[in-house]
Parts: sequence; C-alpha cells; structure tokens
Amino acid sequence: MKAKIFLAAALCAIPLGAFAQSPSTSTAREIAWLDREYSNLSVAKGMPAASVEYFAEDGIAFAPTAVTGKKYWASRTDFPGTLIWQPIFAFGAAAGDLGYTTGPWEPKKGNDQPSLGYGHYVTIWSKQRDGKWKIALDVGIENPEPREPPPNLEVLAPDIAAGTRQQEDARRELRKAQGKFAEAARNDIGKAIIDSATEDVRVYRDKSFPAVELAAVRLMLGSEHGRETFEAGGSKMSSAGDLYYSYGNYSEEHGNVVEHGIYVMIWRANMNGDWRLVLDLRKKLPPKS
Repeated sequence: MKAKIFLAAALCAIPLGAFAQSPSTSTAREIAWLDREYSNLSVAKGMPAASVEYFAEDGIAFAPTAVTGKKYWASRTDFPGTLIWQPIFAFGAAAGDLGYTTGPWEPKKGNDQPSLGYGHYVTIWSKQRDGKWKIALDVGIENPEPREPPPNLEVLAPDIAAGTRQQEDARRELRKAQGKFAEAARNDIGKAIIDSATEDVRVYRDKSFPAVELAAVRLMLGSEHGRETFEAGGSKMSSAGDLYYSYGNYSEEHGNVVEHGIYVMIWRANMNGDWRLVLDLRKKLPPKS
C-alpha cells in the first residue's frame, strides 16, 4: 500500500517541453511528470480514485502482501484523509518501456491538516500496448519525520551500451547474477546486497530513512547477517535488457528467530552487460494470528 508526499510549492508539473531537452533522460522525466500528475489527482479526487486511474490492470500493490492494485484501491471507498507525495528520483530504461520513481510521502487528514506520518515510496512504471504509462508496482515504507525538505528531482540517464544486447543474452547474465546473489543471501543477506550493489544503490527498510549510495548502505546493513531465502512473486525486464524488477516474499533467519516479509528488487545492467542491484526494499510482515 502506498503513502506519498506532495508539497504544494514543489509539485508544479514538469513542463512537457522538458522531455525534449535530453533524449537520454526523456523517459525518466516523463514518468516523474506522471507521478506528479498522479499526486495531483490524489489530492483532487482521493487516493482510491487516482490509483484506479493510474494502475495497470495487473499492477501490484501491497496490503500487506501482493494484491492487484486496481481492485484493491477500488475497494477502499472508506479510505480516510489525503496522501500527498513528491518524486525525487526517476530512471527509465533505454527502450522507454520501463522505469521507476521514488520519493517521500505524507498522509494528512486534509490538505491543511497536520501530518499523520512520513515515509518513502517506490513506483515502477510500465508502458502499455496503447502507449500509455501505467503503474506496474507500488510499495512504501514508513520513516521518522524528516528534518530537511526533500531534494530536487534527480533523473538518471540509462547506459546506451547496456541496452544494445539481445534480451536472451541479458536474461542469461541476469540469471547468473541472481543465482550468485541468492546463494550469498542464504549465508549473509547484508553482505549479499552490498556485494551486488551499484555505487548509487538505494536500500529501504521500514521505520528507517532510505540509505542512498553504497557508503550509507554499508552503515545500514553492516550488522544485518541474517540468512535469507526468497519466494518469487513476479518480475519484468525492459525490452532493451537493461532494467529488471522482481517482487515476492522472503524468510530471514536470525538465530532461532524467523522473520517473514515482502521484498522488491530492481536491477540495472551496466555497459559491460553486468547486472547490479540498484534498489532493494524489505518490509516485515506482521505475525500471523
């Protein structure tokens, strides 16, 4: 389930002309603009109506496990208050068919009311057959109240060389990277993430601020030595074979204690064809009653 932040002064729509400024970042700018439009509609019509509009037919939300987002939000007729948010980072695949945005969120009873909480979200966008962008996956974590305002939007250009391979070759290399990661995670999940990550990796853990870049991730996960296994839920790769996401459930052993939760991972291929982890989110599930 998503909760997001939207600051009135910061959520001015990105001019459509900005999409032509740099072909390499046009996809990232477009989905960031759509994310802002989504937030505007949430304020105007409520989060359920906005989500029904923007989710793909098979788009995934978490409540708390994976559910069909459009159906879930259509059922939330009793949803209280307003969710407001702001994208601060966006990336789009070289083929312009897959990308993701992330940023802080904030729930309020009303637009002028005090905040009820804070957090960060991750939204994965997928271009549909009709050419429209829709939400393929949406997930969020909670974190403490920020001490500073959110930064300006950052857009990252894809590595053109990474998007020139055949998808079959890209999948073969991805399977190798994922197999190595899964094997390492069975011994030490923190080390597995650190060893597989890019320098600009983002790691999300509930009740904590996101760790951005590898140095911060080392601090966050340096003591996370649990043994983790995964149950895949779904995945998708860009047609250019340079961006991939997966989600599902995890089980993590800490001594005699076993933790269960949901995960979302995003991988990006570099110019050498190597797959590296660019975003990792884990969210603990409540104990079964």
